Amino acid sequence: MFIIGDILLFTTTSLVFSITCLCILLHVRARDQYTRGFLTVLIPLCLQMCLTLLMSYISRVYGPDQLQGKAYETFGLCFTLVSIFLTTALLSMMSRYLMDLLPATQNQKNLGNRILMAIIFLFLILSLYFIIEKSKGDWILAMELTLHYHFFSGSMLMVILGITALFYQKKAKGREQELLLRGISITFLPLVLTFPLDLIFFKHHAFKLAYLSFSVFVVYLYFFISRRYFQNYEVPYQQITIQQEVLASHGISVREEEIIRYLVQGKTNREIATALFISENTVKTHIKNIYAKLGVKNRVLLFSLLNEHSVK
Repeated sequence: MFIIGDILLFTTTSLVFSITCLCILLHVRARDQYTRGFLTVLIPLCLQMCLTLLMSYISRVYGPDQLQGKAYETFGLCFTLVSIFLTTALLSMMSRYLMDLLPATQNQKNLGNRILMAIIFLFLILSLYFIIEKSKGDWILAMELTLHYHFFSGSMLMVILGITALFYQKKAKGREQELLLRGISITFLPLVLTFPLDLIFFKHHAFKLAYLSFSVFVVYLYFFISRRYFQNYEVPYQQITIQQEVLASHGISVREEEIIRYLVQGKTNREIATALFISENTVKTHIKNIYAKLGVKNRVLLFSLLNEHSVK
């Protein structure tokens, strides 16, 4: 089972890491509220899984003589605290993300947030107390307890989020909200079944089946945001109709409108400069002014804005 656990731990960590990187790239291009919300969950999860993977191999790479002494004890203390706070951050961000997603009143969301934050804070305090109490100041033992049991225990709180998402799924306002709530319920409700399996097969291994649930959720999020990105932002220029009245309402000049038309055609700054007999720096200045007037930060967002108005 240790070989299977190693393979699954490496596979799930690689998957979460790669998808986190892809989401960061999509967010840089689109500055989308969905990718921003997903990253608040993905980043602490990715860091936690990478930390677990690193720790699981340290004991195999270094000999027993190197895994002792003050330096290693200090490392154990740092690992314990960082891991506990990363897991707590993940639970907190995931709870906030779900509360923002729910089709509920603001008062209900605020109440839900307070209850979940109280539960998570209690989990943090109990985690610190039991790990420190159980280890009796032995930070290497504390690190091992944290590695094998803490994230595993904390993930059970996700079952609450899965039940909440399932309850509100039929009340979803719109297809996107329904899909996200369904994804949360599908991926976290099975933790009820994986919990006893982890106790039987992976009790003494860093990998836990809970990581599979998080990996499924991450893959689900990636397909959701990638589909949304290509639908809303990667728009073929042939489909974009530039509305002059829309540009005029934002104070776009005639020259700036010309440059927008060239941008929509996929022209580079140099090609636009050549076509308009102006310098490349002048083109860059015009583009900067266009972005400022329309409230966008790059071409992807510009094309998305133009496409929205052309559809209307």
